[in-house]
Amino acid sequence: LLSVSRVSETGRTWSFCAEVLSSLGFGIASSLVPVLNSEIFIVGSLASGLLGPLEISIGLAIGHAIGKLIIFVGIRKGKDSRWFRHKEPKPVEPGSWRDKLRRWNVKAAHAVEHPKWGVAILMFSTITGVPPVYLTSIYAATTKMRTVPFMITMVIGFFLRCYALALATVWGIDLFI
Repeated sequence: LLSVSRVSETGRTWSFCAEVLSSLGFGIASSLVPVLNSEIFIVGSLASGLLGPLEISIGLAIGHAIGKLIIFVGIRKGKDSRWFRHKEPKPVEPGSWRDKLRRWNVKAAHAVEHPKWGVAILMFSTITGVPPVYLTSIYAATTKMRTVPFMITMVIGFFLRCYALALATVWGIDLFI
């Protein structure tokens, strides 16, 4: 009897790992290719019974964080690359829409670089999707935001977002089916 329970525990562990890895793979892909929708993956996987809510959430959170880190580091390293031409900004007329956009970008850059506000803005973006995380990641890479807080914020924020949606989906499936 003891060996049977041990085998079933080992089987559950391998199943858990396989489910997390499949979600992780999709999380990386969907963070790099915006048309691959994680929300649809969560709903579809849970509705089909293929994956559990915790496994999906862990895998997608880590996968999204890895994908956004690839974008973050790529932009940081790429902006100094010889492959990209660095142009001097064009002069703009004071009060024009370009002038207003530049001033807004400077203010936003200072907010994202701020030790307290930068992480808060990024966390809000990862949990709610407003502003889109893809754009927030690109923008954060152009500032002085450190990599470790960026990664930790991505993992926690995406986990909360995915787990909330997964639990809502499970509740909805149980309610209607």
